[in-house]
Amino acid sequence: MNVSDLFTNPATGRLSHSKLWANVACAVATAMFIQQGWRDTLGADIWLAYLGMVGGYSAARRWIATRRDSKEANDA
Repeated sequence: MNVSDLFTNPATGRLSHSKLWANVACAVATAMFIQQGWRDTLGADIWLAYLGMVGGYSAARRWIATRRDSKEANDA
């Protein structure tokens, strides 16, 4: 996997704004999560928000890809 795969459309190789900003959001959330952990100010609400955002985004992407693949298989 190349770093460019985080920001580009695999079919066209062009910049994908949805991938770019989703990865920027995850990076910023991770940086803030680490910073709060370092300062010992990390509470349960931050854990839930962080895991919900990062884990939820990953789960949603996989679900969408599964739905897209099953639709393409049914159309073929």
